[in-house]
Amino acid sequence: MTENEIQKIEQGYSESKIQHICVCWFRQTFPHVANLLFSVPNGGWRGPKAGAMMVYEGQIKGVSDLILLYPSSGKACLCLETKAPKRKGSKAGSQTNEQKAWQQLVEKYGSAYVVYHGIMEFVEAVCGYLNIDNSPYKNDVLNKYPLYR
Repeated sequence: MTENEIQKIEQGYSESKIQHICVCWFRQTFPHVANLLFSVPNGGWRGPKAGAMMVYEGQIKGVSDLILLYPSSGKACLCLETKAPKRKGSKAGSQTNEQKAWQQLVEKYGSAYVVYHGIMEFVEAVCGYLNIDNSPYKNDVLNKYPLYR
């Protein structure tokens, strides 16, 4: 499979599906630190009672979808915001004002932050953060992509 073929397939995917694929890839690729990448259940519709409870418990608007709690290159962690690929006439693929503000805050205090729109961008972001060559990892995705769906 090629990068263009993967990007074309991902055009129809939701943020949730893209995030699932990326988390599966990460956990299969880096099993020794698999559980240091976790999702933050900050989005989605909830009833008034559940939403109020989440705020009561400390939910903050704008927090990234995933956090890799692994220090690298002087950064405390990597925050990853999942976005669906940009589509004509849609706001998909864009950060909210709260997400932009949270990005500025975490970067100010020593964490890295990346917005990604699919598995290939995710691989580049993780490898870049970990300071490792992304070529073998991208090739692995190209050869195994259907396995992550």
